[in-house]
Formats: sequence, structure tokens, C-alpha cells
Amino acid sequence: MSGFNEKMRSIRMMRGIKQNEIAELLNVKQQSISKIESGKIHISKDTANKIANHFGFASKEEMEIFYEKNICQSSRKANQKREFT
Repeated sequence: MSGFNEKMRSIRMMRGIKQNEIAELLNVKQQSISKIESGKIHISKDTANKIANHFGFASKEEMEIFYEKNICQSSRKANQKREFT
């Protein structure tokens, strides 16, 4: 199972949002966002909710459900197809 950092990165990239945009939202440097996405910095639930809201979700939990249903399952299906070919 992926951590919030991986989910954040995947959804950010899928939506075409730059790290700088998230950095401005949180009033931090872009390097801090890179460290969050790589798992070097852990964030509070409030910060995670703020990021999720920026991505258009009501909460961190809603964003994680979206990831599991839409990104994680798509990735699993692609891997299964590769195994059969």
C-alpha cells in the first residue's frame, strides 16, 4: 500500500500541478514538497487535508480512496496484462 506521499505525487502529476504551486499553498520552498513526496518529510493530517482540498477533494481520506480506486487499480490491471503477454 502506498503512503500519502506517493498518492500526493501521483495525483499532483495526473492533474498537472507543479510542486511550486503546492509550495506556495503551504508557504514553503519547492524543495520541501520534493522531500514530502519522497517520504523524507512527514506532514500533519491538517497539511494533508489542505493538499487534498487543493486537488479538489473534501479530505485526505477521500483523496486516498480516489487513488486506490482509480490509480492503484489501473496500475494493477496494466501489470496483469503484461503478465499474460
